[in-house]
Amino acid sequence: MNEVVGLLRRQRMAVLLGFLLWFGSLAVGAVLGHGRADGLEVRPAQAGASLWWSVFSANAGVALLAFGGLLTMGVVTVLFSLVSGTLTGLGLGKALAVAGPATMALRVLPHALLELPAIALAVAAGLVPLVAAVRRLVGSSRPRPLVRDLLVDSVGLLGVALTLIFLAATIETWVSTL
Repeated sequence: MNEVVGLLRRQRMAVLLGFLLWFGSLAVGAVLGHGRADGLEVRPAQAGASLWWSVFSANAGVALLAFGGLLTMGVVTVLFSLVSGTLTGLGLGKALAVAGPATMALRVLPHALLELPAIALAVAAGLVPLVAAVRRLVGSSRPRPLVRDLLVDSVGLLGVALTLIFLAATIETWVSTL
């Protein structure tokens, strides 16, 4: 646990930016989708291993795509997060219009409390090299981190994100479907 806290402290700027980018995009999408129920229907899901795998693999895929921006110094992470976050928010806004607040609180909130921050942490993982480069360009007084250390921190943030996604998929499958 101390290692995770240390990781979050070391990369607090990337984590803050990842959360702002992801949740800001979600908010924009939710506002755009608010009250629009077109093209959306509510279908009950059956709890089971196939649902769990479907939920976990979809969300892990999103996390890996956000993390993949690491290879482009975070540029792809920013673009992906803007599009994916806005579309996710749009879906949530539409779902709220169809299902209503009480159903959304029961069916979405239990797993969303872990799932959405997990994606934000994956976004942060993809932003680590961008934050380090910007710090270097603006002349931060901090010592220059080694590329190896940045990669370790990025992978560590992704590991925390995937762990939260694992837990969120479990909750979504066996709690949110009740």
